[in-house]
Amino acid sequence: MKQLDLTRYAPPGTNIQEELKRLAIGLAGAAACAVLIYGTSLRSAYDSLFDRFGGEWVLRPDAVMLPFDVILGYSLLFIYIAAIVALASAVPHHISYYMGGSKSIYLMRRLPQRWEWFRRDITLPVAEAVICLLAAQLLKLLFLGIYYWVTPAQCLL
Repeated sequence: MKQLDLTRYAPPGTNIQEELKRLAIGLAGAAACAVLIYGTSLRSAYDSLFDRFGGEWVLRPDAVMLPFDVILGYSLLFIYIAAIVALASAVPHHISYYMGGSKSIYLMRRLPQRWEWFRRDITLPVAEAVICLLAAQLLKLLFLGIYYWVTPAQCLL
């Protein structure tokens, strides 16, 4: 399988493996926080459907599960923050042209393709932000599936 050469989409001297590793760690941490927050909210809403009589749990006859959006709440917030941080990494990419002894900004300004400099600044940060937003949507679909799987049919609105 042919591997995509990402060095064409990053400023010269960028360690792409390190950047991808940071994205993976940040996204994994944000997803873990999302699962924890959503799981806690769902468990609390689910437990409110039942009353305890003696030693057993009995579904209340008037029980209604909270709407999905209420339970979801801010559970995906950390993934959205990871997307914003990924976009903000365009700033260090831009600053990297002015750092170092060779100052590659002078070379980038002389290139025949006028937008090469801009493309190398934003391509990886935008791709990382899109990956974060796609992960948030996939988690939202997973959470919705769990919501319908866990909730008793008579408790849905």
